Amino acid sequence: MNPGTSPLVSFVVPCYNYGRYLPDCLRGIFNQEEHQDFEIIAVDDASTDDTREVLRAFIDPRFRVILHEKNQGHIATVNRGLKEARGKYVVRVDPDDRHRPGFLKETLPKLEQYPEVGLVFGDVAIIDEHGNITRERCGSEFGDCDRKGNELTRILEKNYICAPTVVARREAWMAAWPVPDGLAFNDWYFNVMLARRHEYYYVNKVLADYRVHPMNHHSKVVLDRTDET
Repeated sequence: MNPGTSPLVSFVVPCYNYGRYLPDCLRGIFNQEEHQDFEIIAVDDASTDDTREVLRAFIDPRFRVILHEKNQGHIATVNRGLKEARGKYVVRVDPDDRHRPGFLKETLPKLEQYPEVGLVFGDVAIIDEHGNITRERCGSEFGDCDRKGNELTRILEKNYICAPTVVARREAWMAAWPVPDGLAFNDWYFNVMLARRHEYYYVNKVLADYRVHPMNHHSKVVLDRTDET
């Protein structure tokens, strides 16, 4: 990517104390097939583990690191990353998840082909804390085929989209930005807001691996009930 030019895709990675999983996440982005015109924006929210050492180990002109000197919370970290994104398309991925090599190859053509589509997503596999696949795919409510259309009513009823499979137009993300304070599941917020103005496209393929472990964000908010308000 030449200085001063905007990348095709921005990957936003909000980081906090997931240093042990972060290399897997970053390698999943760097190893994309066909599409290498991207930037990675990693925002570290004052981690107390080895996250910053891990970030320093990745040297690439497409890789930018933003450091919070004081912990500001997940929402502020996501908002900062999205604010810094310059790509035509934007992906938000947590550092404990990882993309499959064909993620961009399978999704970007749909956004290019259908201007009415604002968000593309797909299926996921489940992995454990060691990166081993424990479930080959989760399946979808759409059956065994691709699907394009308005999903506002359906997404209001249930958040059926797994975050690491999502790529959306930057203007669609920013129309819903910033995330309001206090939301435990900002993914659902974005999915609903984007569905108000854009169609979705579902790709019937596994595009990413979603890691389930004792300390992942969703497990935590279910246990401490911070999502209920």
